[in-house]
Amino acid sequence: MKPSEPETFLFTSESVGEGHPDKICDQIADYILDVCLKDDSLSKVAIEVAIRKDLVIVFGVVESTVALDADEIVRHVLKDIGYNSPEQEIDYRTCQVMDYVERRAPSLSRKVPGCMCVSCPKPAEEKAGDQGIIFGYASDETNQLLPMTIDLSHKISLQMKFARVKGTLPWLLADTKTQVTMEYMEDDGRVIPIRVHTIVLTAQHTPDVTVEKLREAILDQVIRKAIPPKYLDSKTIYHIQPTGDEGVTPSGKFAGVTGRKIVVDTYGGWGAHGGGAFSGKDFRQVDRSAAYMARWIAKSIVHAGLARRCLIQLSYSIGIAQPLSIYVQTYGTSKLSSVELERIVFQNFDMRPAAIANALGLTRPIYYLTSKQGHFTSMSFPWENPKELSVI
Repeated sequence: MKPSEPETFLFTSESVGEGHPDKICDQIADYILDVCLKDDSLSKVAIEVAIRKDLVIVFGVVESTVALDADEIVRHVLKDIGYNSPEQEIDYRTCQVMDYVERRAPSLSRKVPGCMCVSCPKPAEEKAGDQGIIFGYASDETNQLLPMTIDLSHKISLQMKFARVKGTLPWLLADTKTQVTMEYMEDDGRVIPIRVHTIVLTAQHTPDVTVEKLREAILDQVIRKAIPPKYLDSKTIYHIQPTGDEGVTPSGKFAGVTGRKIVVDTYGGWGAHGGGAFSGKDFRQVDRSAAYMARWIAKSIVHAGLARRCLIQLSYSIGIAQPLSIYVQTYGTSKLSSVELERIVFQNFDMRPAAIANALGLTRPIYYLTSKQGHFTSMSFPWENPKELSVI
């Protein structure tokens, strides 16, 4: 009897370019955070940003010694992204900036996270700034221990940026979207990528390029450079500029706010998400700091060979330092039980907010880059460097 073919399934993740309106807002919020942390590492920051054609609105609360110039920051970020032409929806030189940031003088009782000196508290004294449920995820399907669908989506977005900045595709603009569908096989809980099934890509561009030329150039100069050839075959489906519109804004109407790309920022729909956004928040907000910790834990477990896939959930309450609960799921890819893995987690990681900030350097100005191409894509981020675990 002929053996049956292994069952496969399709899974899709998306990424957006730096010029996507929601991503612009994330970058402005995180640049504000970095400006504050650069000269005052204990700044408390809670910033939101909204954008539409020719208008940026910045609002929230900042407690810092830094004299914040929101107008200057907005224009710097827009210029850095590439919004430098009157023909685009927004131009860094001429757009209106509305600054509704409440500035507060810093509290005299502020202390350094994790410091053990006489005048500073231990990490237990810095409580979580809000309640929340947070997830971290890792899978051995890529070197970065990210799901391949989101990894390839980010690589395509980054390749479009390179082609634009280096002038390879001079007609390409900053607002882009891409989507990758992979065909997978599952083996004892492990997911194994087989091939790219479908790619969807839409790019904003100048009107001097035809759709036919754009499609050909994107396939040759972007997709084929971003995706390893072994995952592309004669059956791979390409939807490049599928509407055929010239100069289209991929996101539709040009409007955005912070925190609307939380799945793009994390695992592309794999694992789980607690709903909290990252950008514009300092380490006291566990939506961000504990999400980095959960990723660090999950990646360390997979890197150590204790599991092939790992999902971590942490939960917190405002005013309490320790997590209220921890959950470990390895989808049957570990020889250890969840209880044994939880013991290893508690043995190796201090999950209190100030201890997280101390271990991962979260009082440094490192956030602008995270808001550009995913928070788990670069080994320059401390949480992306697995910790060597003690499993005694």
